Amino acid sequence: MSPTSTTPHLRRAGADDAAELTRLRLIMLASLGDVPEDDWASECEAVFRERLGTDPCFVAYVVDAGDRLLSSTVGQYMPLLPRPGRTPYVGHIASVATDPAHRRQGHARRTFEAVHDHLVAAGCTRINLTATPEAEALYRSLGYDDPSGPTPLTWNAGRTPGTPGGTAR
Repeated sequence: MSPTSTTPHLRRAGADDAAELTRLRLIMLASLGDVPEDDWASECEAVFRERLGTDPCFVAYVVDAGDRLLSSTVGQYMPLLPRPGRTPYVGHIASVATDPAHRRQGHARRTFEAVHDHLVAAGCTRINLTATPEAEALYRSLGYDDPSGPTPLTWNAGRTPGTPGGTAR
């Protein structure tokens, strides 16, 4: 990023944006009430630097003001096992964040649409995300809806199967 402020513009993020992407991700996590461990930021920054530098299935788009990033959206896709009538990739959009001083200006929509379009161009016909209550209307306005087909289920470590509220074995 350049050291001076410029007109905010959309661009694809690179490995050198890792620190600012981490700052924005921390803002997003804080809005969810998540407080990361002390060493979290350096781990997150290292992951952004590595994945944006080497992983063609990992992408981020940002609104860049020159001296800092105002908004970002991160996405990734992965190959699926072959199945009739299904494309070979599924996408996931994560970490949509906008600096609080720059919200309600369309920045999140711009970065989100750029990542969405990137994943579609890569061959994804299904893209998943987890919506916060304040962002759900935006995602629905962009065509995201409740999943169809088999019921999506998630396993989380720390729960014993078959025991409501149970703990890990």
